[in-house]
Amino acid sequence: MSEQRERLLASKPAALAAKEAFTSQYATGRPDRSVGLGLDETGEHWAVKVFAHSPSAAENLPAKFQNFDVEVSVATAAVSY
Repeated sequence: MSEQRERLLASKPAALAAKEAFTSQYATGRPDRSVGLGLDETGEHWAVKVFAHSPSAAENLPAKFQNFDVEVSVATAAVSY
């Protein structure tokens, strides 16, 4: 477990840079897309996480970006009560 954590910590700067580049290319000026960074479905590698407000906002996004998986979720807008 410690080895995996060390590997993730070592690769985090590259993952953050990929997230920023992805945001610049695919989400800037798009209020219907939000981009974050998290672990992939296996929990072993970084992934660019995209939250789209509708299926149409999720269209035309790559499955991979700079060697990182891109995981897209369609979610409705958050509402405060």
